[in-house]
Amino acid sequence: MGKENNKSKKGLGGGVIVAIIIVIVIVAIGLNGNSDKKDKDSSSKKSVSTDSKGEKKADKTYQSILDEYSAKIREATPGLIDEYNAEAQTNTNGLTGLAEISNSKISKLAEISNEGVEKMASLHLVSGTGEYSEYEEWAKKLMDVYTEEASKISDAYINSAT
Repeated sequence: MGKENNKSKKGLGGGVIVAIIIVIVIVAIGLNGNSDKKDKDSSSKKSVSTDSKGEKKADKTYQSILDEYSAKIREATPGLIDEYNAEAQTNTNGLTGLAEISNSKISKLAEISNEGVEKMASLHLVSGTGEYSEYEEWAKKLMDVYTEEASKISDAYINSAT
């Protein structure tokens, strides 16, 4: 049983690692070669589009995207923990089953985080705001929120596995 416990904990870490790799790949594909634009104050600069009347309107900033997706991730976490706990009660696959349930809940958070990172990448590419390093800084902030919230689901897994 000790070996099974170690395998399931490794499986959980693998799910988190896979989610992070997915984000990195999306970012790398989406941002290839557009790092030479400069704007010192781009975190407060907004992308601009036109409304139905052809008038310019402000859309998003890195901060607004971070705020929006951080809130989405934080709001989703308690429900995902509740789902995990409910599914864990009916689990018939031991620690492997618990790890699979946990990974599926963490993957849902990763989807939200990836969507936010994609919007940041789009802001960087479409509106030409800032340098690539600034985009990376903001994307990392969102990934930090994801990691913090994903660890709460991991904690539920660990607590149910012991």
